[in-house]
Amino acid sequence: MIKYFMWIFTFSFSTVIGGLSLSYSGLIRPRGAGFYCDDETIKFPYRGDTVSVVQLFLGSLLAPILFILPIELVKKWRKSREEAVRSYLLSAWRTSWSVWRAVLLGNLAVLVLTEISKSLISEARPHFWDTCQPNVTKEICDSGYIVEFNCTSDYSNRKILDAQKSFPSGHTSVSFFAAAFMMWYLDRAVQWRHSYFFKPCLQLVWACFAILCALTRITDRRHHWWDVLAGGTLGLSVAFMLVQAVSKNVRWGHDDSDSGGNDSTNQFKDSVSSNRVDFQLKSSNNPASNNKRPSVRRLLSTSSAATTIAEDSEINI
Repeated sequence: MIKYFMWIFTFSFSTVIGGLSLSYSGLIRPRGAGFYCDDETIKFPYRGDTVSVVQLFLGSLLAPILFILPIELVKKWRKSREEAVRSYLLSAWRTSWSVWRAVLLGNLAVLVLTEISKSLISEARPHFWDTCQPNVTKEICDSGYIVEFNCTSDYSNRKILDAQKSFPSGHTSVSFFAAAFMMWYLDRAVQWRHSYFFKPCLQLVWACFAILCALTRITDRRHHWWDVLAGGTLGLSVAFMLVQAVSKNVRWGHDDSDSGGNDSTNQFKDSVSSNRVDFQLKSSNNPASNNKRPSVRRLLSTSSAATTIAEDSEINI
């Protein structure tokens, strides 16, 4: 069963990677962008990328494991200081691998959804006119929305096709997913006693990473603002759905030093409640205890009757 599952996983993973490679290389062409000649939002010069694709994937794939593994090592060491070094290293690596595997899966899902949307919607980028330089005349421009044109620029075919894939922003969707997932992970994993300032600082790093990637896509004239908004929404949505799945499969342990007092208090409460239950059960199962009060009442009534009779006899005498 596991063997077939691995074959299916390998085939699916290879298919996704192959499809993304073909799309990025330009072999899978987009549907084709249309434009208006008087649209000033697509006539900005091409400036390149402040955050390159390599830097984006280093930040969204490599950086998470650099955060996850040290945190898991510290957590396991604080919990099992008396155990062998190899045991807690393996335990930390297993948990880190589980979380990083979720990061990898989420990035693939975001990339697939983003690339499908880019190819189907096929919106012109803000630098489309400079990158493509379409061969249109005044008569063609007066006809309205143009869908049939040829590009005459010296840019490569891959860059020309990429200029027709603006919606949504891939940089924003990937960075927002990675930032949202890692901020959630840090909130769950870093639960040490003196982590009130340390945890928000780590989360701020990821928030700044996502904001930087989003804003530079607008300032570089690589995307419209609505492309960035849609990319951020897509990344946050995938992160939210993945968090729901991961939180059910990964156990998050709290630090023993932080919860020692609470554990002892809970144990004391449990022992008290169990003693009460045992006492009630013994009382209910003991018939002598149920008849104790009626016996005392009969004894008291008998003694009071005897005293009354004695007093009456004394009076009669």
